[in-house]
Amino acid sequence: MQRKMSASAPGSIMITGEHAVVYGHPAMVCAIDQRVTITAKPNDNRQVQIFSGISDPVVVALDSFEVSGPMRFVLAALALYRDRLSHGLRLDIVSQIDPKLGLGSSAAVTIATLGLLEAMTRPETQPQTQPKTDQPPMPRKARLHQQALEIIRGLQGRGSGADLAASLHGGLLGYQLTAAAADTALPGSGANVAGLFSPSSQHHDLVSTSEQAVIILLPHPPQLSLCYCGYKTPTGDVLAGIAKRMQGREAAYAALYGRMGGRAMAAITAARLRDWPVFAEQLNAYQDLMVELRVSDPMLDALVARARSEAGVMAAKISGSGLGDCILALGPLVAQHQPAPFTAKGLVLDD
Repeated sequence: MQRKMSASAPGSIMITGEHAVVYGHPAMVCAIDQRVTITAKPNDNRQVQIFSGISDPVVVALDSFEVSGPMRFVLAALALYRDRLSHGLRLDIVSQIDPKLGLGSSAAVTIATLGLLEAMTRPETQPQTQPKTDQPPMPRKARLHQQALEIIRGLQGRGSGADLAASLHGGLLGYQLTAAAADTALPGSGANVAGLFSPSSQHHDLVSTSEQAVIILLPHPPQLSLCYCGYKTPTGDVLAGIAKRMQGREAAYAALYGRMGGRAMAAITAARLRDWPVFAEQLNAYQDLMVELRVSDPMLDALVARARSEAGVMAAKISGSGLGDCILALGPLVAQHQPAPFTAKGLVLDD
């Protein structure tokens, strides 16, 4: 490959299913129209130069580098593909995503990097008569999701991959890990889990099914907005606190996650039917369960209550792991909220 090439992927927001999703329960995630774009230019040597607005330039030898630092997601993707690259690269990363808002920037940069490297190193085997598209075909997307999920879990210890699915496919998605990919550390967590894809479900909205996850496409949602509370707790710290409280109460937490999964599944069903009032009811009910999980706090409670009091707002809840970050509102834009514009476009390649 001796040409310049670019790839971009959108950020995302969790709509419902937080926490329970890692135990195999369904969740909903939405791609937003804020993107990460990565442009690659070939070098004449075996060196990779990474330029980004969020860190100092990173320069590494392609054949030997440590996966660490602010560019660790990019470097982890490069580690998967370096043996297929015949030359070094200059990577320029431009992001529209505010990293403070928890909008899936790590997922977006991981998907964009993997998509770019896969396209750059793929043999040109497509017949010339095939129509050209800027979207990778579905089997390649399934592989990219698997690679990205392995990277995220390798670097963070755990992850559901829902945000990766949104960056890869775009749109409003129902998402569920398969039994093989879900966290089985919590006894009974997989019991009676409602399935997104079953003989009795509708099949026309299936986006992808693989060894890792089932993904379905849902209708365009009503207007979404976010309000940043002013601080955030790292997801790892939130999970560590839950794990500590869970000790000796595993069955109770499994039951709580089961109720969370039930509410998420009900929201997905309502979205499929475009029954947005019921959809909103399920989001509000999920917030109550996030309070029960003790990942809400007085500031988040106040922001949720204030948003719900605004005329026309149908629902408000935490978006993400909680104990800081953002709340999500469904309905008209209210004071101190930022619009979260929906996008149907996932990974896009441009050469």
